[in-house]
Amino acid sequence: MDTKILSDLLQFGERIHVEAKLAKNEVPKALWETYSSFCNTFGGYILLGVSEVQEPDASLKQYSVVGVNNADKIITDFWNTIHSEKVNRNLLRDEDVKVVEYDGKNIVCIYVPQAEYRDKPVFINGNPYKGTYKRTYEGDFHCTEKEVNDMIRDASDDGNDGIFIERYDMNDIDTPTSQSFYATKSRSCMEHRQ
Repeated sequence: MDTKILSDLLQFGERIHVEAKLAKNEVPKALWETYSSFCNTFGGYILLGVSEVQEPDASLKQYSVVGVNNADKIITDFWNTIHSEKVNRNLLRDEDVKVVEYDGKNIVCIYVPQAEYRDKPVFINGNPYKGTYKRTYEGDFHCTEKEVNDMIRDASDDGNDGIFIERYDMNDIDTPTSQSFYATKSRSCMEHRQ
């Protein structure tokens, strides 16, 4: 993360991959919901030391870089908490948490990767049914019990796709569905090569 990337993130504001939090003196409690939602959705950046400014036109949002007062303390508190029982999984590496100087102020930038399917759900406060979040547009939302159960099922090596099914042969394959899948896959590969 550098000043250019931070500038680009601030220009477009909060959305599915970016969350700004004021956090002048401490790690905000709501950060952990965002951590869970980013892990369970598409990943993203949490920017500490950035304030959202609501314009009179509700469709416009601006961001004010206020900075954090003690970046080292905030980072230490963040790492201490993520290594505690607050979250069930820490997916971050040291290089995912950086201090970036922007307009003479320190911003703590945290990159949260998307969890692999085997690591989901990523939840907070010891309870997957009350502490699992997902990201939609620019907000963090509780996952439903069904969504949590789906993640738990998909994380299992014994899930729907990992078991051997006996007494089936190629006559049991739906040919139009199979052809559609391969046509879509082929088109995707061709577009990627261009």
